Amino acid sequence: MGAVGSGCSTGKRCLAIDQIALRGVVRSENGMIAVVVNTMDKAYFLRENDPVFNGYVTKITPDSIIFKETFRDRLGKEMTRDVTKTIIRPAA
Repeated sequence: MGAVGSGCSTGKRCLAIDQIALRGVVRSENGMIAVVVNTMDKAYFLRENDPVFNGYVTKITPDSIIFKETFRDRLGKEMTRDVTKTIIRPAA
């Protein structure tokens, strides 16, 4: 788990982007809310600009969530990249 050893145990700030799955998106009066689950299938609600363990939410669309992920390259230089997660549809 990406957050292990970081002193982080629960909450949205402990969600590692590579371990999040998007389950749905809800439209509210204050914008879009993404429903995501972690590897233990625990649900969390994320809004734009919410911080997570290794980045933050930049945009939520009706079928996706986009994160700005912070990572280190092979030389140890800190970099960022956009990561898009789309809703996972169950197989019929």
